Amino acid sequence: MRTMTKPKQRDAGIVSLMVTLVMMIVITLIVLGFAEIARNEQRSSLDDQLSTQAYYAAESGINDARAVIDSTISANKTPQDKKNSCGPDANYTASSTVDNQHGASYTCLMVDTHPATLNYSIGASSSVVPLLSAGGAFPQFDLKWTTEGDSTKCPSSGSPNTFTDSGSWSCPAPVVRVDLLDAGQPLSRANWGNSTATIFFVPFSSNVANVGTTTDKGTARGARCTGTTTASCTASICLNVTCTGSLGTSYYARITTIYVETNVGLSISASGIKFDGAQAVIDATGKAQDVLRRVRVAVDLTDANSYAIPDGAIVSADSVCKRFGVTNSSFTVFDTVNNDLKSGGGGNLFCDPATSNPGTPTP
Repeated sequence: MRTMTKPKQRDAGIVSLMVTLVMMIVITLIVLGFAEIARNEQRSSLDDQLSTQAYYAAESGINDARAVIDSTISANKTPQDKKNSCGPDANYTASSTVDNQHGASYTCLMVDTHPATLNYSIGASSSVVPLLSAGGAFPQFDLKWTTEGDSTKCPSSGSPNTFTDSGSWSCPAPVVRVDLLDAGQPLSRANWGNSTATIFFVPFSSNVANVGTTTDKGTARGARCTGTTTASCTASICLNVTCTGSLGTSYYARITTIYVETNVGLSISASGIKFDGAQAVIDATGKAQDVLRRVRVAVDLTDANSYAIPDGAIVSADSVCKRFGVTNSSFTVFDTVNNDLKSGGGGNLFCDPATSNPGTPTP
């Protein structure tokens, strides 16, 4: 009988070939994977660069529109009412090339000088807000201010009239003070009380009443605040606490924060009524090759906030002495009191005109 033998050498060659093919496939996949990663990294880096270029192209559109608005206001003219389309018109440019070499331009520019919502950054320095209607009486003013922090740290109950010192204030949201002037009424001394209102909106983490009225004279009202990472507070200003009836068409508000002085965003709306002469909303889209970036900003149409408005008639960095004298109609007595006030004295060196520093008389 004949014995069959296996071709071991040939089988080993086939196995080696299969192993080699598998290894080549694995290595090819690894190389392709690294190539894909490198390509993605390169594309990501390029996209970041193009995104930056597109952003600055959109910023260029914003600045071009602001320049047109500023020059129009400087010429004592009213900026164009609205630009609804992306293309160029007689007042604003669009599709403007910023960097021809890299294909950067702003492809769309829209401007709205009658927005339905006004946006401000408020703080300890007062912000003046023109509340002028672009069509009809205001039904009410709705205020919303936001800041970082947990609103549950705000009071949940109590009277809004109870104020504390700044060191004991744990709420991340500020008390917002609103001084409101009705510019539609005669601005005379006799009518001043009827034309003005002062409201303090105090934040609460509960569903408190949050309506101030145009007859409030230093009244503290509640504000409803929600959010655990961003405290968002809302309040309204109406003709009365039930928000029935309509307001006028022309107001000016002076808005200040208490306790929290920075990084407070404020928006004001009026149930869809648009505002006139306060802000312009500029919307620009920048493009760099196939990457787009959109920028939307609100710019003031007034110079009311160009200079800081003091909280009082006198602002001093040091002590101020007040001296009062009372006299009758006699000129001789008046002259004596007047001379006494001029001379200072009384042992109070702060009131002595010959003193440059308290306790250190000037030779």
